[in-house]
Amino acid sequence: MSGAYDASKLGNGRLTPEAVMMYEMFSRVGNSESGQAFFRVGTKDELQLIEQSGNYYYVGYAVPGTATSAGSWKLKRVDTSSPISIKWADGSTLYNKTWDNRATYNYA
Repeated sequence: MSGAYDASKLGNGRLTPEAVMMYEMFSRVGNSESGQAFFRVGTKDELQLIEQSGNYYYVGYAVPGTATSAGSWKLKRVDTSSPISIKWADGSTLYNKTWDNRATYNYA
């Protein structure tokens, strides 16, 4: 699962960690004419880590207390090149990756 997004909708044309988190909370599923988004409800039991490396932001999800070396993470990478794209580690949204190896996965 991946997608391309208009950078002007995130962080006033610049992608920031705050903009990544805002995109996590709001999706583009709302009113198609106005672009008004609906709130997306997450779980309080999910830890989120964000790290920037060049044009990439790595975003990880796991249960709080999960070791970064444990194979219990769901990872995605936000590429800030134009157009912005969001891709999952090995194309999977399963919680079976390690945060420590986030840069080594293929993102699709």
